Amino acid sequence: MTVTSSRADRTRSLILDAAVTCLLRDGYARTSTISIQAEAGMSRGRMLHQFPSKEELLVAAAHHIFAAQLEQPVPGPLQDRITEASGPGERIAVVVDVLWATYQEPSFWAATELWVAARTEPALAAAIRPAEKRLGRAIWQRMDHLFGPDLAGRPLYLPIRPVLFTSMRGTALSYAFDARDPASEPLLEHWKEIARHALLGP
Repeated sequence: MTVTSSRADRTRSLILDAAVTCLLRDGYARTSTISIQAEAGMSRGRMLHQFPSKEELLVAAAHHIFAAQLEQPVPGPLQDRITEASGPGERIAVVVDVLWATYQEPSFWAATELWVAARTEPALAAAIRPAEKRLGRAIWQRMDHLFGPDLAGRPLYLPIRPVLFTSMRGTALSYAFDARDPASEPLLEHWKEIARHALLGP
């Protein structure tokens, strides 16, 4: 990597981190390229050279933190629980815990700001669609890895995968206006039981 490309990568990361900070703090409507520029502490021309539009910048910012989280290993205690699971039923329970934890991450809320705004912002929606498809494939691959080849090869695995994903996402949205302890979420045990029933049978 050349010095120039390394500097450009650092600049891009700085802009994306600033955009995420503004998006989470201020929401989509109140986040502007000017506020991101101020947060990043750089010239407007330097920022616009990297990202010509607000829509491209914020979509890239949301996926910047998603990508970072997808590349991170599962936290040690949870990875230990997966490794030490005494059987497929226990592994399912731990994986569901891991999946649910991702919906309390900043990346989920950054993406939520963009999804809601995209309903009335055609340019934003157009920028999100291809990025969301790439992200979706990466999330499925992460889920497959967590469940492991035995469970991922079960006949009902492919149908149950989006059921867990969409149900958790919908439930997590309610936390935007009803702050509570995610660990005590009543549906958590139901998700585990649904997954066990689908993958292991009655």
